[in-house]
Amino acid sequence: MAGLRRSGLFVPVNVERFLAKASERGADATQLDLEDSIAPADKPDARRKVEAAVARLRREGRSDVL
Repeated sequence: MAGLRRSGLFVPVNVERFLAKASERGADATQLDLEDSIAPADKPDARRKVEAAVARLRREGRSDVL
């Protein structure tokens, strides 16, 4: 999505229920969070999930993925 971003949604990449609904929320950009919303012990698992999460959100094509 090119142009002005008026809204953004931060989504913890390791919480499936949030990721599943991210594209339905109407945000101009979806930021996959790997820091603040992820417990330190869960960070390695979250990092492994990033590539698939980006591909999924791009397929759904409703917002920029950051």
